[in-house]
Amino acid sequence: TGRARGPRGPANRSQTMTTLTRAVAASADDAVELSGVMTLNGVNLNANSAGQNIGLRFANVTIPAGATITVAYLTLNVVSTSYDDPNLTIRGSGEATTTTFTSTTNDITNRFKTAATVTWNAGSIGAGARNSPDLSAILAEILAIPGWASGNAINFYLFPNAGSALRVYAYDNGSNAPQLTIDYTEPAAAGQPARSQHQFRLRRGL
Repeated sequence: TGRARGPRGPANRSQTMTTLTRAVAASADDAVELSGVMTLNGVNLNANSAGQNIGLRFANVTIPAGATITVAYLTLNVVSTSYDDPNLTIRGSGEATTTTFTSTTNDITNRFKTAATVTWNAGSIGAGARNSPDLSAILAEILAIPGWASGNAINFYLFPNAGSALRVYAYDNGSNAPQLTIDYTEPAAAGQPARSQHQFRLRRGL
């Protein structure tokens, strides 16, 4: 869903704040990679040791190129207090749009990723819906990639660090799928020039 806040109309477009919410919407839009092996249909997503990587895909992200990201975060539903200690490095997809995950070996590791990262290191966050730290720097890098267009898909990748113990519900649980929320401001006018190549970097792997 998306909802606008603030004055409406062309004269005030640059002042309009919009909140966009998307949830993982298909079985192959979240996945776990462990030692290269991909799991696409588990009811939980685990990030409990180094090398147990999570991928999340959010389709139809209707944010125009040139928008300003105010805040962005993931909402993950923690399964239990036995696995509620995230120590993660979060990165985004380093490409203008993404495809669903596959059973191909190392399908998360081998995808392009943003240079921007965010660390989520917290203890005993409790069970239930929990929000990640702000991911706006990652979103801004994705929106600057040539070819980005409103309606494209965005991925986030969660890489556990030492001591991470996190288990959250996946799409295949049937409810409480991972969710992305973005607050953004529309560009002042349509047709702004695309950002140049030197304003972003793409990295493959970790």
